[in-house]
Amino acid sequence: MFYKTIIFLSIVFGSAQIEKSFHKSLNDSIVKHLELNPNKALDFGFEVLKTADIVNPNRELVSTYNLIGQLLTNKKLYAEALSYFSEALKSYQLIPKSELIEKKIESPPWVLLNISNLYFAIDDIKNAKQKTLEAEKNFLLLDDERNKQIGLNTVYGNLGLFASLEKDYNLTEKLYLKILKSRKLIEDIDGEMYSYAQLVNLYLNTNNKFKANEYYSKAAILYEKINSSKNHESIYFHRNYSYVIHQFGERYFIENEFQIALDYFNRAKTLLKDFPDELPGVNSFISKCYLGLEDYNSAERIAIENLSKSSLGFNQKKENYRILESVYLNRNDYQNLIKVKDSLIKISGLSGSLNIRSKFSNLETQILLTEKQSELNQNKITYNTYLYILIIGLVILFFSLVTIRINYNYQKERNTRLEFEQKLTKNQLDKKKLELVSKTNFIAQRNTSLDSLKQKIIKGKENIENERTALKIEKEINKIIGSEKIFKNFESQFTEVYPNFFKTIVLKYGKLSQNDLRLCAYIKMNQSTNQISQITGVSIRTVETQRYRLGKKLKLLKSENLNSVIMSI
Repeated sequence: MFYKTIIFLSIVFGSAQIEKSFHKSLNDSIVKHLELNPNKALDFGFEVLKTADIVNPNRELVSTYNLIGQLLTNKKLYAEALSYFSEALKSYQLIPKSELIEKKIESPPWVLLNISNLYFAIDDIKNAKQKTLEAEKNFLLLDDERNKQIGLNTVYGNLGLFASLEKDYNLTEKLYLKILKSRKLIEDIDGEMYSYAQLVNLYLNTNNKFKANEYYSKAAILYEKINSSKNHESIYFHRNYSYVIHQFGERYFIENEFQIALDYFNRAKTLLKDFPDELPGVNSFISKCYLGLEDYNSAERIAIENLSKSSLGFNQKKENYRILESVYLNRNDYQNLIKVKDSLIKISGLSGSLNIRSKFSNLETQILLTEKQSELNQNKITYNTYLYILIIGLVILFFSLVTIRINYNYQKERNTRLEFEQKLTKNQLDKKKLELVSKTNFIAQRNTSLDSLKQKIIKGKENIENERTALKIEKEINKIIGSEKIFKNFESQFTEVYPNFFKTIVLKYGKLSQNDLRLCAYIKMNQSTNQISQITGVSIRTVETQRYRLGKKLKLLKSENLNSVIMSI
């Protein structure tokens, strides 16, 4: 459900291609459900194809086609499977060489091996062998030595199987020994154990018990070595060893050595604990061994246990009912014998029904394939439509770019002229700022000098006559310091530099007095309290009082600073 949600979101937001890492995780999900839930795996595969960029394929898309082909092969839909393997091969040819890890191979060898398996399933040994040899040719071109050897070992395993069918056991032995040597060199422990199983099977089928026991012993030594070291925890290693043991169990069973066979089958069963689907087959042999030993209770118990498995196949059910039939016949338990015979009759009757169901299942799968293929074709149509729209858009874009280019040249010339004018205006503004600062400094210095002169006059008062003269001079000095004309001249220059300052502050905070606006102007020029005192000719305490009142009028918060607020305007 999680993966389907992600796919849906990618479609909604217009993603035409699944990210490679995410595509790989979806392929892993297909592999996960390949055996357990083939229909779910197939559904995953088509969901991937609906969202993937099939026009510009990548390695993960090749893998998706290959997995769908495997699923259809398992469903015995061989023609459909072959079409998807073909798509995998065609898609691989369209991938740019720069995106390939292995750049020398002509076709993906694992896809070729799957095609070989498909031909083998329909008894077309000639084509199966041909595809296996093509796979070998491509495996030999791999740069990754380990992957090359693993692939070649699978190829030689197939060739060994073909040779055994042709009863060329010498070639089969030669190929199996070659595989074993290779697997030892690359330290493929699971593969090495599987090679022992292959050789044991070969020698038992050719009645060479001496060789079969030799490789059985080698398998046992490897198992004890690996199992005691606990450095290799692969469940497939245990399974492959169970195959070795199981084959000896079958051989002793055929020879009616039931107790020996039973020991082998019980050991094989222990090793298959992680493969529940393979246990019923072993249990059937165990039940038949008990039957041969005339331990009817044990034979009955295991056969009934087997029949309780929901995953048990039709032939396996039939086999276990045959075991129960023999048990009850030997016991003279006619009541249960009748029940078992009824079950066998019922199973035989179901056989035809199962064949019909199988055909319907195949038909349903074919319908599903048709629907999915239709969806894929629709996606291609949609893609082509978008491609035509893109081409038309590019033509329009081309003519638009020509027009834009013409306008660009005009705008470039116009912008050059505007930049020149802006620089000129900026220079004039900078000049006015300098004049304003100079004017302010001049006023401050003049007022400082006049104030100093005033203090000297106050100290030099000696008589009433001089006092009257001093008061008169002091009054004149105060008049000069507080001259409205000087301030108006300052305000005029300030407005040229900061044209919207007074207007903005009045709109924002309401009507302010002339003295308040002047104080704001001095603060805007970053003048300190001491400097403002010198400019205005009032005491520092008076300036501080004016600043406090101004803050009240502006309704500043405690956290706000008067200078910061004024400077931000």
